[in-house]
Amino acid sequence: MKKFLAFFLIFLMPFVSKAQGQQSTGQQLPMMHMSGLLGLVETIPLPGDGYMDHLTVDVKGQRLFISGEAEKTLIAVDLRAGKVIHVTQGLSAMPKKPFYLPETNEVWVTLTDSTVAAISGTTYEVTKTVKLSGYGDSNKGADNAAYDAAAHLIYAGVEVFEDFGGSGQHGSNNASIDVVDTRTAELVGSIKLPGGDPAGITIEPSGKRLYVTMGDIVDGESHVAVIDLEKRAVVAQWPITGGPVPHTAGLDALHHRLFVGSRLIAHTGDVGGGHQHEPGRLTVIDTETGKVVQGLDSVGGADDLQYDAATARIYFVGTTGTVAVFKEMDPDHFQLLGKVPTGAISKTGLWVPELKRFYSAVPKHYVVTARHGTQDLQADLLKELNIAQGVKSREKGAGWQTSMLSDLVIEEAHLMVFDYLP
Repeated sequence: MKKFLAFFLIFLMPFVSKAQGQQSTGQQLPMMHMSGLLGLVETIPLPGDGYMDHLTVDVKGQRLFISGEAEKTLIAVDLRAGKVIHVTQGLSAMPKKPFYLPETNEVWVTLTDSTVAAISGTTYEVTKTVKLSGYGDSNKGADNAAYDAAAHLIYAGVEVFEDFGGSGQHGSNNASIDVVDTRTAELVGSIKLPGGDPAGITIEPSGKRLYVTMGDIVDGESHVAVIDLEKRAVVAQWPITGGPVPHTAGLDALHHRLFVGSRLIAHTGDVGGGHQHEPGRLTVIDTETGKVVQGLDSVGGADDLQYDAATARIYFVGTTGTVAVFKEMDPDHFQLLGKVPTGAISKTGLWVPELKRFYSAVPKHYVVTARHGTQDLQADLLKELNIAQGVKSREKGAGWQTSMLSDLVIEEAHLMVFDYLP
């Protein structure tokens, strides 16, 4: 079973807590009523297993591109036909943030070996590779990014790790925003960041400011690094009060509001970890003052966030099997409209305003049913993972019974397609 990197457990019975009203670390909150904010219209089978990361769309050509993070692939989906039409395999590292450029019919994508690759939208082959400042350092890698279409510039965040192949903990300094010119396929600049963990990145439409949510804790708070793109320098740092592990960012430029999606605990590798822990946090910051306007609980495992100006909705994507939909009532007041079920570890999603559709890529995952009366679900699971195939387990004070792993179901990877519902 270890071959599946997207090892996520959906427990179909409620967790019985030892202390009533208390929630254990890593445990999802009880299910709630889900609002009809998005209507599922289609599911499209996807190949492979393991994590998938960000998505991008070719609106005119009706194609969706998905970063096959674990398998080092780029998956192309024909949205009209409802099927995968190509898988670009053998990328040099894990792909993270893709951008489709209609003027050149290319997908540019950041990779965890500190490169940015251009993939042809005709042949689906890699045609250009740009080495970033962290290239050759095994403890640095590119992840999130933003694209300025007017200037043809990609701003790629280069993260720093203490030991990328081991602990996965971020280093404390030497991260950067690297600037790539997509016209010349060259690295044209590097902006030093105050820390090692650039997570969410979003750019003002004017191309004058870049906002980078830093997971580094300073004086008890994570921070937003504000970059002046003309000076190519950090000009301010704002605390993300109540959002200690930021992973994503969005922007309402008209009303000067920055949206930060955070986890409350890091993804430590324990059962569930930061991917399972709820709640997550949406923090709204005034970009004119740097002050927090409002903070709201959200779904856990924040990994993607998009703001739709036409409807004033915020789509906050978590890893706990749901996307939360918020509404901007006015620039100082936001509320949760509801949560829409997606799929296990569907950690990224894409709202496409031109199509009025939301897309969620769900990786292959396990479904396990908890046994009746279990008091410590994680302990029982860890114990049963050591039970040999075909062996029955015995509960204290009970007779022999079949292991819960005998009820394990594998759900294949798929793309969920949702229509906007007013």
